[in-house]
Amino acid sequence: MGSKRVKSISHELNKFLVIPINSKDVLQLYGEIDAFSQGKLKGQPLPAGLSSRNMGKNDLWIAASAAATAATLLTTDKDFKHLEGVFIKHQYYAPQDYL
Repeated sequence: MGSKRVKSISHELNKFLVIPINSKDVLQLYGEIDAFSQGKLKGQPLPAGLSSRNMGKNDLWIAASAAATAATLLTTDKDFKHLEGVFIKHQYYAPQDYL
């Protein structure tokens, strides 16, 4: 890869927010979101009509990072919907709308 291309890619990557997943906030939220999703978070039950679920580990990291930074999570799946308004701001985009 040419140096001009590397410089261009590096410039674009520097625009991204880097979130260290070993931060206290992210780690704490990871555990809370996992427990909440399974209906086991003390003092914070799942909303009425929702059942417990096991979230994938990568989805937990994504949700915890979004929650720790107060970012709006943009996604094309509904795996995060139960966290809306509790831990994260969530915006769902239907994949068929973009094909």
